[in-house]
Formats: sequence, structure tokens, C-alpha cells
Amino acid sequence: MKKLKFAGLLLAAMTMIVACSKDNDDENKEEPASLSVEYNGVTWESTTVTAVYTSANGSTSISASRNSPSDQVAVSFSITTGTEEITEPGEGAMFSISTPGLGTYTTLFVNGVVGELTITKYDMEKKLVSGTFHCRAKNFDYDVVEFTNGQFTNVPVTIY
Repeated sequence: MKKLKFAGLLLAAMTMIVACSKDNDDENKEEPASLSVEYNGVTWESTTVTAVYTSANGSTSISASRNSPSDQVAVSFSITTGTEEITEPGEGAMFSISTPGLGTYTTLFVNGVVGELTITKYDMEKKLVSGTFHCRAKNFDYDVVEFTNGQFTNVPVTIY
């Protein structure tokens, strides 16, 4: 009878260890790096995305592309938590997109606040950044396009 109780306890302990170890594995998995934004009924999604944090000025620049170097999005900001306005150059976050069919749109030609960027996670230990954004941007002819539902997830950050 003692052997049966011991075997039962051993089986229960092993089941709990395996079950707990499975839960931990699922919790540690990160979503793959991505960046996407919507405009004119189109969703632009990156195939590659990276970020650089420059410690000298505390800024982060994200570069995302798909298909070719002429199909890209850039986002720059100076916060690691919270929300920053997308506004005129030197005053807040910046957004730029260059893609075939749409052309080039940027917040470099704007006056005042045209959008918002929110950092949802900036993990310096794991070197990952995630967040959301939306804004209005202009092309070289000053035409305006609204960019919505922008998000970047688990973008790897290189620190300089």
C-alpha cells in the first residue's frame, strides 16, 4: 500500500512539474517583430523592422520595410514610456512613409500637433520596443493623408 501511495504522489508531482513548465514556456514566447499602419483603406505591413536607441540624445528611430528599400516606414521619438505628440520637426515624434503607389508622406512639413505616439513597452533588458501611433502627414505637394491604427510590436532595439 505504501508503494502505491508513493507512486501516486510521484505521478501527481511529475504532472504538476510538467504542467507548470509548459505554462512558463508559453509566457516567455514573444510575438515576432512587426510594424503596420493603415491609410486610404490599405494596410501597410513590414517584412523587416529594426530600431536604434541613441543614448547621447535619448531618441529611438524605427525603420521598417517590405519588398524593397523604396517601400519603407520610419518613426522617431524621444520617450521610453507614455505618450508623445507627433508634431513639427524638433518638437516631438516624427513619421514618414515612402511606398510605391502612394509616394512619400512625412510629418516634416507640418505645423502643430498632427498625431500621437504611445509606447506600450520599452524593455531595455530584452532590447524590445512596442507601441501605437496615428497621424496626418503631407507629401511634397502638401496633400494630406490620415494614417491610422499604426502599431509596432517587439521591435529589436540596438543601443548606441
